Amino acid sequence: MTIHIDTSYKLIPPYVVMIVLSCALGIAMQYIMNTKRGIEKRTAGFVALLSPFMSLFFGLLLTYAASGGKEFGLSSMGGLAGMYGSVLTLALIIGDREKSVVMFENCTLVLPLMYSVSKVGCFLAGCCHGVPYSGPFCVEYTGKVTETGSVFPVQLSETLVFFLIFAAGMLMFAKGSRYAVNMVFIASAAAKGLLDFTRESHIGKLVSLNQILCFLIMAVFIVFLIIKRKKPTCVGIRKAEQ
Repeated sequence: MTIHIDTSYKLIPPYVVMIVLSCALGIAMQYIMNTKRGIEKRTAGFVALLSPFMSLFFGLLLTYAASGGKEFGLSSMGGLAGMYGSVLTLALIIGDREKSVVMFENCTLVLPLMYSVSKVGCFLAGCCHGVPYSGPFCVEYTGKVTETGSVFPVQLSETLVFFLIFAAGMLMFAKGSRYAVNMVFIASAAAKGLLDFTRESHIGKLVSLNQILCFLIMAVFIVFLIIKRKKPTCVGIRKAEQ
């Protein structure tokens, strides 16, 4: 079964639509979770306001820096840095450790959903497509934006995998698991790093910059998880103290 996608779009490109939708959905969820868990609406609002600008800035900056100034595009790892950067900025301003931890946790829980939705845009546009592949569900792009032979549906795979990570993480969190946030980050970093092996841009590379960052972050969170398991167990979802 081959999936054919024509990238000759006459109206607004679906990539732009899905990127905007992913940001709106993720930031709205983050705002709701922050306010539900004891973060003042004003602080939650500033995080929501700052997030898209910092994500865009760092997303473009990382691509530009990694290419030596030769390429200009959005990097998912840069966008991740921007999301956390917005939380860190407000955390430094309010100076409250408990509230800062809550905001970082909420940001981590919604990031897989944002990435999942954004990759639908990549799938429809054909950017960052997969390696040559002619098996089940292979994708063939034609049109002005992208034109390829049969390739692996890496973007669609990312959409499905990261939505499952988001759903599993939210379920664990709702049940009061103290490991939910760590597991979401570890699973996300592992999935991103491993799926990058199936991307065409990875051909000829032993490991990419994105993979190095993913595996380093994954290692750090595994260490945090080990340390956390040694601490006394606390039950329930933590809320910021007013």
